[in-house]
Amino acid sequence: MTEMLKLTLRTLNANKIRLALTTFAVVLGVSFVVSSLVLGDGLRNSFGSLSEEIVGGTDLQVQPVSDFGTAQPLDASLLTAIEEIDGVHHAAGQVVADNIQPIRADGTPVSTVGPPLLGFSWVDDPALSGFTVVDGRAPDRGLEFTIDEDAAAANDMRIGETYGIVTPTGRFEMELVGMVRFGESNATLGAVLSQFPLETAQNLFNRSGQFDVISVAYDEAVDREAVQAAITAVLPAQVAALDQAQLLDDAKADFNSGVNIFNNILLGFAGVALFVSIFIIANTFAIVLGQRTKELALLRAIGASPAQVRRSTLLEALIVGLVASALGILGGLGLNYGLRAMFEALGADLPESALILAPRTIVVAFAVGVGVTFLSALAPARKAARVAPIAAMQDSLDAPRQSDKRRNLVGAALMVGGITVGSFGLFGTIDGTVGRIAVLAAGAVLTFVGLALACPAVAHPIIGSIGLPLRILGTAGDLSTQNAGRNPRRTASTAASLMVGLALVTMAMVVGESIKQSISDTLASEVRADYIVSSDGPINSALISDLTASGLFSAVSGYRYDEIQVDGVINGVMAGDVEATDRLFDLGITTGQLTNDPFTVAVYGPEADEKGVEVGDQLEVMFPSGATETLTVSAIFDSSTIVDDNYFISIGEWDRRFGQSNDWWAAALLSEGVSSESASASLAGLEAKYPQVGFESQAEFRRSIESQIDQMLVAINAMLVLAIIIALIGIANTLALSVFERAREIGLLRAVGMSRRQTRQMIRWEAALVALFGSVLGISVGLLFGWGAVTALPDSLVSTLAFPFSRISILVAVCGLSGLLAASFPARRASRLNVLDAISHA
Repeated sequence: MTEMLKLTLRTLNANKIRLALTTFAVVLGVSFVVSSLVLGDGLRNSFGSLSEEIVGGTDLQVQPVSDFGTAQPLDASLLTAIEEIDGVHHAAGQVVADNIQPIRADGTPVSTVGPPLLGFSWVDDPALSGFTVVDGRAPDRGLEFTIDEDAAAANDMRIGETYGIVTPTGRFEMELVGMVRFGESNATLGAVLSQFPLETAQNLFNRSGQFDVISVAYDEAVDREAVQAAITAVLPAQVAALDQAQLLDDAKADFNSGVNIFNNILLGFAGVALFVSIFIIANTFAIVLGQRTKELALLRAIGASPAQVRRSTLLEALIVGLVASALGILGGLGLNYGLRAMFEALGADLPESALILAPRTIVVAFAVGVGVTFLSALAPARKAARVAPIAAMQDSLDAPRQSDKRRNLVGAALMVGGITVGSFGLFGTIDGTVGRIAVLAAGAVLTFVGLALACPAVAHPIIGSIGLPLRILGTAGDLSTQNAGRNPRRTASTAASLMVGLALVTMAMVVGESIKQSISDTLASEVRADYIVSSDGPINSALISDLTASGLFSAVSGYRYDEIQVDGVINGVMAGDVEATDRLFDLGITTGQLTNDPFTVAVYGPEADEKGVEVGDQLEVMFPSGATETLTVSAIFDSSTIVDDNYFISIGEWDRRFGQSNDWWAAALLSEGVSSESASASLAGLEAKYPQVGFESQAEFRRSIESQIDQMLVAINAMLVLAIIIALIGIANTLALSVFERAREIGLLRAVGMSRRQTRQMIRWEAALVALFGSVLGISVGLLFGWGAVTALPDSLVSTLAFPFSRISILVAVCGLSGLLAASFPARRASRLNVLDAISHA
């Protein structure tokens, strides 16, 4: 072991308290990364097991396919053709539907938060269906059903009892005849699974004479490829035969795509926390090395080379990174449960999953922890190595003023570059919302870094202005203001970490407030409907008929979505009762008019301009079934808020070309003379009949959407809180090191009459000023990029810019108070310094 290595270890031991908070900041960042990976791996493992249970003993599955849109169901006659093929042991057609909702004995609907409510037609072969009866019998006639054993136990459902079942075609009273287990352990991951006789299910799910899939089991000892080829030969166009391996891969890919998005979002927030940590680590190493000026000078004087000093400093960073990474792995395993608890508190029901610490996670944890710490220590180490022995003995490691000028110029250049890049994302030739947001994000990162470098130039005047009210505290207030501004670079580096977190919080608040205001403006200017009808799944088709027959409404329409292909480009299409829609909403018709005439279509204005079409022109349209039809443009509309697709067709046109007829929401306009109060009383009966549907007035709908946005903001802010906590740790760390550095100064103040209480006030208000300085910077950047994000998002989502100034004011106050709280330990330590020992401190 070399002498420099021994010295490095002794230095770490001597400064362990100073480096503890820095290590903790790295631990928090690494923990977030580890917990994100562990949670993602656990979910993938659970969904992988579920995929295997879903595929089960199915050797091959025949299913409809389409290049775009919703594939058309299979004709039931195809089953007979497949059963006649040599090598097929058993084939079974099946229909499946979402939002099949059982009603408990007390009349309340069974519900979940996240996992689906699925309905299946019963298949006698467990190898093909995955279901095994564990109590009672299988449903084989009429209005009978079975349900998975966990759902039955959770909702106190008993065999022989009759329960309501809400389906796409209405609510029916059915007898529960059995409990089933899915796979070996009923690993439903929170979903509720109900099963019905085949013919009953086909009628309930709008699949009369049709199947969603046909599952096939082979005879033993057959040529699988030959059987698959024979089956494929009898299949019509837009129908495919997938073998077991393909089915398993597709099922896992479907689940993993969602898990990956969720995982990447978590890792994004973890990246923010690590980005914040870089400022704190660099600041801490710079302060600690500055306090060790004489020690470094002595090392240089006795022969240590600049390279040895630099390596010793980087070795310290390496050891801190290794320790923080190891602790971060342990912390990440614990934080995994914390993330689960947070999502459950926000209403997201994550499925149970194993705690998986993969080798990749360990490697990533050490790479991130060591990498961030090592990177952050590069500049302080380089600076320490450049100081000459005599100069180091006489002064600190503060850089010369010329270096500050270079730093300010580089920072200003990066800020200009960041704003330029962001502006290009907003107003340049970038196509698509995702592309614009990505470019805006790149501009934001450049702006953050540039502002962190350049803000020492404005630290002193801004802090001086913020600290003016502290004059009422007398000497303690004046000194706290002077201390906060005496070292602009240190103050700026400390505040920069808080700036990043607050900028993102502010940006999210601006986007959320703008969406709320846009919805309010849209309801006021474009929505004439008195009630909005919504559901987590497809709306029962009978509901529209019941609303129309109630006599309460003069106009009612349900709305459905799919895709069509126009001139080789896939576009979204929406359908509704055209004449009712003209009374329910103002779509901003610029030319022509909405009509229920067959073979007509309304086109969104920008899409019409791009294609160069006008009212009366004809469009060749391909539907998901592969059929092509010529539609005449009947109207051009400019509103993208209600119809957020490029094309709008009538229900009649839809029914001619699309296999599924589920509405996803509806709207209704009260008849003249019908009050909201009387309508609400009458709607109570429909709410009981269709418990999965919500009937909301305009005001209720607005409040519901605002509540969802607020919940989303709570989730975002909850994950950004970790970055803000790290920033506050940075403030506490900087002040704790500053107290050690200014021990002699504090001792002299105490000697000339400053009380312990005044000393605590001085340190606490210094922290509050640093926090408020970071708040000013962060909120300013957040407002700027919040405007940018609103501009980048499509008008169908947000069309009005709004700033939540009242919430931002609260945010500033909370940050100031948090700064006071963060300074508790440094202030307490400063007030307890022995006066004589402090005065004698070198």
